[in-house]
Amino acid sequence: MTPGVMKEFLRNLLGRSCSIQNLKLTSQELKPRVVILTCVEAAARRFLSSSLQHDAAVLCSPGNLIPHSKLYGKEVLGSEVASMEWACSQGSLEHVVVCGHSNCQILDALGKWQIQSESNVMSSPFLSWLTQHGNSTLTRFERYEMDRLQPMTFQGISPKELWDAYVDPQCHWTEQDQFSQVNVLQQLQNVSSHGFLKPKLKSGALQLHGMWLDSREQSPFLFSKEQQRFVQITDDNIDSLLKI
Repeated sequence: MTPGVMKEFLRNLLGRSCSIQNLKLTSQELKPRVVILTCVEAAARRFLSSSLQHDAAVLCSPGNLIPHSKLYGKEVLGSEVASMEWACSQGSLEHVVVCGHSNCQILDALGKWQIQSESNVMSSPFLSWLTQHGNSTLTRFERYEMDRLQPMTFQGISPKELWDAYVDPQCHWTEQDQFSQVNVLQQLQNVSSHGFLKPKLKSGALQLHGMWLDSREQSPFLFSKEQQRFVQITDDNIDSLLKI
């Protein structure tokens, strides 16, 4: 695995500049090396659009939610997981990025769905999908609210692979943004549950990243398992964040 492609993406993200060569369509078949799972809201897509290389694929879903593998055969998973498996099958995938953002109105709707009547939820494809696949984030955030100074524990590719995360212990962000950051971490756990990714994740040929965008300040953050928190990306810390 070459870390250069992820490094290039992060540097483009900071400069928000992309060469004309990268924007040209080529006759070569697309074999994505980076897949970015982000929200359908315009704030996230605008922020990312000028940073993308030609070998990066963007998959959008409401609230950047990715169904857990345990839902196989029980619920319709949607195109996000199918697209991710396709990208993995091309043999070139090196990085999967789960990307959330500040002031997410879709996740705000998830937090308010409980006041909706069941008939209203079930009659809305959007609310129905959101509540089915966002419930794990709601549960996780309720635990976080009980003691914000304690780390949350998430599972990697197996029950034995656990990692801790602190979310905004200094209370810098709004509750809405804290919810969005918790959601990114929960989606990392959901993504790592899928069997078609596990062999590459286990061997190190594929890396999974949690990213959060502060759209107000135009600042990207990357989750560091070493530091157990989201860290603002700068030109000086890209290498250390990617452990190059």
